[in-house]
Amino acid sequence: MLIYRKGVFCLESEWFGLRSTVSVRPALELLRSSDYHVAYIHRDVATRAELEHYIRKWFQERHTGFEILWLAMHSRRGLLLPGDMRRPDEKMHIDRLEEILAGKCRGRVIHFGGCRTIEMPAARIRKFLRATGAVAISGFREEVDWTESTLFETAYILELQKHPMNATGMRKVRNAMKRMRPVEFEASGFNMHVRT
Repeated sequence: MLIYRKGVFCLESEWFGLRSTVSVRPALELLRSSDYHVAYIHRDVATRAELEHYIRKWFQERHTGFEILWLAMHSRRGLLLPGDMRRPDEKMHIDRLEEILAGKCRGRVIHFGGCRTIEMPAARIRKFLRATGAVAISGFREEVDWTESTLFETAYILELQKHPMNATGMRKVRNAMKRMRPVEFEASGFNMHVRT
């Protein structure tokens, strides 16, 4: 089987408080130690400023091989919640993310790992894809169980390794996930929107 290696640039915020050990890092370690040898960069973000800082790092030439941006954090419809969810200035709206990513995501995929992030009108998602140039964005339209969704995402990142980073390849990834994991696919409202 041909493998199209794609590294993962993962930005993760605190999930369940300071005493919680919950993190997607073990999933990334599994991917790296698997026979797919998926490279990754993982950074913890606790504020919107840190999120913006590390997103800009993703654009640096030295990170060219990390084509998958995994935003592993609480979210709501069109809204990322990297820091204190009680503070409006710590929330990042999809409009601001689009502004930061504008024209910089050719040949890349953005995966939203929180609940309901992509529960937006199709026209808004198409605008985001056009503005950023990303091949695709993916995420969940429903509230998801953290462990089950992380297991699904691990399989998803492995599937991304099997296909080229173009519209045809991404449609094959979406179809494979729907075929191989139909229950989780439907229950989570997972979707991958591909730029045409």
